[in-house]
Amino acid sequence: MSKPHTKTYFIKNLPLEVSFRPKVISIDFRPYKQKQELNLLYKHCVSLVEEIKHDYEQHYGKPLKISKASLIAEIWGHLMAYRIALGFKTHLKVWPIQNFAKFAAFRSAVVDCGETKVDTNRWFWDMTAWAFFRKYR
Repeated sequence: MSKPHTKTYFIKNLPLEVSFRPKVISIDFRPYKQKQELNLLYKHCVSLVEEIKHDYEQHYGKPLKISKASLIAEIWGHLMAYRIALGFKTHLKVWPIQNFAKFAAFRSAVVDCGETKVDTNRWFWDMTAWAFFRKYR
């Protein structure tokens, strides 16, 4: 696999690392755990997706074959799961829940978005986008 191209985006004053590979982008939300920071990331998700899609096309010379709505749906889905997992970690101090929350936070904090041929759950995010994110098409 080729070495990823990485770019840092800034949402207000928050740096956000995005890695680009052919047919895949990865966004790392792990540095952010505060409610205010996560709300800011939600709020600016649309402009972030537009910048990422533009930069992907500039770097690879062809567009990323993931709709804007599907990318937004996947990012929001991961951010929601991440926020819930962080809440469980903070407020539910019971051993099995702590372990599950830690695992869920780790898995949801890095969003790997791939084109249909390389991402086995792209269909889910496409359907979610169709159902809930139509205005972003």
